[in-house]
Amino acid sequence: MPLPVPREALLELGMTPDEIEQALASRPLVVAHQADSAEGAYFSVDAARRALRAIESFKHTKGRWGASPLKLSPWQVAWIIAPVFGWLRYDDEAERDVRVIRSVWIEVPRKAGKSTLSSGIGLALLLADREAGAEVYAAAGSLPQAERVFDDAKRMALTSKAVRGRVDVLRGVIKVPRTGGVFRALSKIAETAHGLNVSGAIIDEVHVHKKRDLVDAIETGTGARDQPLVVFITTADEGEEGSIYDEKHTYTRRVAEGVVEDPGHYGVIWAAEESDDPYDEATWRKANPGLGTSPSMAYMRREAAKARSTPSYFPTFCRLSLNRRMRASARWLPMSLWDSCDGAVDTQRMRYRRAWGGVDLSAVSDLSAWVLAVESRKPGVELELISRFWLPEERVDELEAQTHMPLRQWAREGHLFLTEGDAIDYGAIERQIIADCRRLNVQRVSYDRMFAGQMVQRISDKTKGVDVVPVAQTYLGMGPGSKELERLLREGQIHHGGNPVLRWHAACVEVYTDGNDNIRPVKPDRRKSSSRIDGIAAAVMALDGYVRRPIRKPRAASA
Repeated sequence: MPLPVPREALLELGMTPDEIEQALASRPLVVAHQADSAEGAYFSVDAARRALRAIESFKHTKGRWGASPLKLSPWQVAWIIAPVFGWLRYDDEAERDVRVIRSVWIEVPRKAGKSTLSSGIGLALLLADREAGAEVYAAAGSLPQAERVFDDAKRMALTSKAVRGRVDVLRGVIKVPRTGGVFRALSKIAETAHGLNVSGAIIDEVHVHKKRDLVDAIETGTGARDQPLVVFITTADEGEEGSIYDEKHTYTRRVAEGVVEDPGHYGVIWAAEESDDPYDEATWRKANPGLGTSPSMAYMRREAAKARSTPSYFPTFCRLSLNRRMRASARWLPMSLWDSCDGAVDTQRMRYRRAWGGVDLSAVSDLSAWVLAVESRKPGVELELISRFWLPEERVDELEAQTHMPLRQWAREGHLFLTEGDAIDYGAIERQIIADCRRLNVQRVSYDRMFAGQMVQRISDKTKGVDVVPVAQTYLGMGPGSKELERLLREGQIHHGGNPVLRWHAACVEVYTDGNDNIRPVKPDRRKSSSRIDGIAAAVMALDGYVRRPIRKPRAASA
């Protein structure tokens, strides 16, 4: 893929031959570039230099480079700043030369310096674009995300000697009194109700935008400007079709392939391909143009090691560090690991031991689970699981045909209790929970609010001293228990007795991860009826109580 600007122009911009070679070595996987085909298009070194000088007049605001001058990397100059700002054409209506490129799609993995680059571009559009009454916006799917770019820009403006006297930096806006320019953060469509007259916008992390309203408001707000610029800068999404990310990503690829003719759209995508080895450093370099600086090799090695050792993190590593579109869910528990912890559980010898319970109640006619995590007295084992399951008798044959699981056999073997009729008998479950609480020293019963209803109150009334606590089915709610189950299995510190119903659920369960080490169990596909995860969900809720237990203080040594 040739460079999107003439090599001679890059030399005039101050790049050395070695830096140009570095930029070529960091070429994107996808380049959507047709600006040079626009009627009357030419490359202006002066226009590119003006933007470059404006951005590099600021300083880094965070991390190891904090307070040092902002020096753009060769890949940022050659593949982003120079082509975006350098390609011009004469506009008869405006009676001046204007930018050819009006929308930009930049897709790179996490830790590539997106916020710093975005803030610099935003300030250049505000202060060095020769635009009277410039309106520049930092937009994102949430206010904290929008403020990340905007706050970086504020700090850059405050630490720049050349800029400080030209702008008023307020809490929610940067103003330029001489030109009437403003720079604001946007995160909700309501914030655009007054009507926008957009000269520039930075739309951050497009993959988290659930609705297109804000993007549409920004794009339609550019109509009165001669050379508006909307910059989308993002990391890959989870492969969701029909999203605003999917639309823009696909459009960029079609422009790159020449299927769509649009000189005003420019895009670059750095990413690994499906056939690439995710653990090969050559793949990391292919996806991360700034590898070695941002991100560092040490960071990538840590992330890769984590993905190798934690299967649930592998999709997150591929998406955030290699920019591969990949679902956030992944098979969670390797069966070899699960089966290695199938030590026998003797429920008859557990009387009065401390325990923590989790109950996952089904809708009217499906499987329900009650799982107890009981303190173990086996050497090297922390907990043993008691798992109990219920199903309406009249639903067994239907569900057996749907799931292809031997439900009747499991019922005969005592692993599954059948209740009369075609609806689950919540009373039977309630009686078992109360009996277990009286037989064991149950510390807490955790439940999902969805189907608990009045049962929770009756259990609380009849099991004095037992905490009955709801657990939100969210990352924060299910994350601690999920991580504890993973830890106990990997360290061989838990025995589950080889219950076949629980094993079935362990084989089905996947996890979603939010990119911040938070996970929660999910079914592989909610439209498919063959998978169940009720037992694992109940176990995770039980372990949430275990994780939050008061730590026993060691007895003081006698004198």
